[in-house]
Amino acid sequence: MGKTLTTSLIVETSHLITGELKESHLVQNCVLTKSDDQKEDELLLNNLGMGNEQSLGTQRTLQDRNDFKCRPQKVCLCPFLPIHPLKVSTCLYIIQHPAEESRVLRTVPLLAACLPPDKCKILVGRRFSEDRYPELAAVCRNPNTLILYPGAEATNLEEIAVMSSSSSVMIIIDGTWSQAKDIFYKNSLFRLPKQVQIKPNISSQYVIRTQPTNTCLSTLECAAVALTVMEKNKNIQETILRPLQALCSFQLQHGAQIHHSKEHLLKNGLYDKPMPKSKRKLRRMELLVNNVKI
Repeated sequence: MGKTLTTSLIVETSHLITGELKESHLVQNCVLTKSDDQKEDELLLNNLGMGNEQSLGTQRTLQDRNDFKCRPQKVCLCPFLPIHPLKVSTCLYIIQHPAEESRVLRTVPLLAACLPPDKCKILVGRRFSEDRYPELAAVCRNPNTLILYPGAEATNLEEIAVMSSSSSVMIIIDGTWSQAKDIFYKNSLFRLPKQVQIKPNISSQYVIRTQPTNTCLSTLECAAVALTVMEKNKNIQETILRPLQALCSFQLQHGAQIHHSKEHLLKNGLYDKPMPKSKRKLRRMELLVNNVKI
């Protein structure tokens, strides 16, 4: 992620991050006037497609949405979430590795807050058997179910969306790449649905967490791209990405550093961690430097 794009991201929401909305009473004529900071904040919200009434309405309606927990007011993400859950026909099953639950800056809660509860179901675990998860097993056996996992056997999602007009279910694994690989290959249920992959039309905007390559996306970004393709609605991607952009801007304003991908660091001689001793991991790094898809 280049510094230019990140800087513009910060500027877009900087007033929302650093400035509190202030109001001053004009005692002489009892008129309530808005400060310059508040006017600028409202202008920024309008530029994001969100007027002041919408931001206030958002705060009132998000309290119980998919267990979404608001942050302190100065870094609250509610104004960047849709007032009402997005109307989609595709149902997402997020298979979350247990380690993700302990991460502070997760993207799945933001994704869930953008969608109706019955369209975003989260299952946490490493192993999923048919006996313990009969509902998931039924979903995996459904011919309309897709699993988003890149690979040689995966079909491009765009091709599936063109041929299919019926609503479908998509399974997305949430975790690091090694965790996702472990879940995918060690659970036979996940080999039943049709395997698909996406062609990202964006670079990851999740700049506060290191990605393996320049084309890797966070779980929220993958879901945003996939839903946009399946629902044939470009507005979905913009709406779902908005809270992620705000989250990263907040963190960068409060001391977080930009995380370039491991691929970028290796190619530019910026990788400052000790090189792994494992030959397999060294080979993976070599492939990253030489632009070989892994």
